[in-house]
Amino acid sequence: MSKETALDWISSNEPRIIEISNKIWELAELGLMEYESSKLLADELEKKGFNVDRGIAGMPSAFSATYGSGKPVIGIMGEYDALPGLSQKPVPYKEPLKEGGPGHGCGHNIHGTSGAAAAIATKVAMEANDIMGTVKFFGCPAEEIDIGKVFMVRDGVFEGVDACLSHHPGQANTASLRSSTATTQARYVFKGVASHAAGDPEDGRSALDAVELMNMGVNYLREHVIEKARIHYIIEDGGEVPNVVPPYARSWYFIRAPEREQVAEIYARVLDVAKGAALMTGTTHEARIVTAISNMIPSKTLADLVVGNMRVIGAPE
Repeated sequence: MSKETALDWISSNEPRIIEISNKIWELAELGLMEYESSKLLADELEKKGFNVDRGIAGMPSAFSATYGSGKPVIGIMGEYDALPGLSQKPVPYKEPLKEGGPGHGCGHNIHGTSGAAAAIATKVAMEANDIMGTVKFFGCPAEEIDIGKVFMVRDGVFEGVDACLSHHPGQANTASLRSSTATTQARYVFKGVASHAAGDPEDGRSALDAVELMNMGVNYLREHVIEKARIHYIIEDGGEVPNVVPPYARSWYFIRAPEREQVAEIYARVLDVAKGAALMTGTTHEARIVTAISNMIPSKTLADLVVGNMRVIGAPE
């Protein structure tokens, strides 16, 4: 009966759910800047009787929404951040809404909306069927750069939760038992000495040279790490003009592997490469951790429960 109540609410509110998802698609806000997207979801949950706590874990676009009291405490997570440069109209060919603007490459417009809708439908079913317990929706910003949930865990936002369900748009309707990679993100800042590249290059110490030598060293390192490891980077700052030896340069690295310990080992080796690049160029360097996450530990019990309910609902029409 409670499942029927929840499903009936979803069906009768389908137009509004799609409207919210489409609006977040159009907003396409980058991680930690999802002010309108998070407000849209938080406002909707508040209107439906949830107690909403905004700006949690030091992030203006993070929030939690709570209904009920006592045990069990069931969490549902939602994401809503977009990616740079992927602006797109809802058509199956490339046509940006705004040239060069951000867009939803991973369907987080659906992710946040469907999670919020699930939380509201659960509340409706709890009320109609006198079900005790607590349902909490967690608005998680900056998933694309692995920051939101890390900061929320750090500040104890998930304490007291008995089970927490997440989901993600994908190619198949299933609750996978696959894990994910553990990741460390770091920025590598090199500082050198500016000089005129034509007039007195011998007096300069190029921070950009250090960044490039570090990238080269890491690319040689790839042969000697485990096959499932992934290392990718961008150069965020490489100087201003070619005729000035760059006194400052910065790169941003993602280091991934199946297990946390494997990431730690590779990260230590990347640090040595950065140190070597600084020595070769007479520059100084600093590694700044952006964020770090562990590999996901899936739950077969919860996965079986979710798949069972998917079979009750049936395939999408």
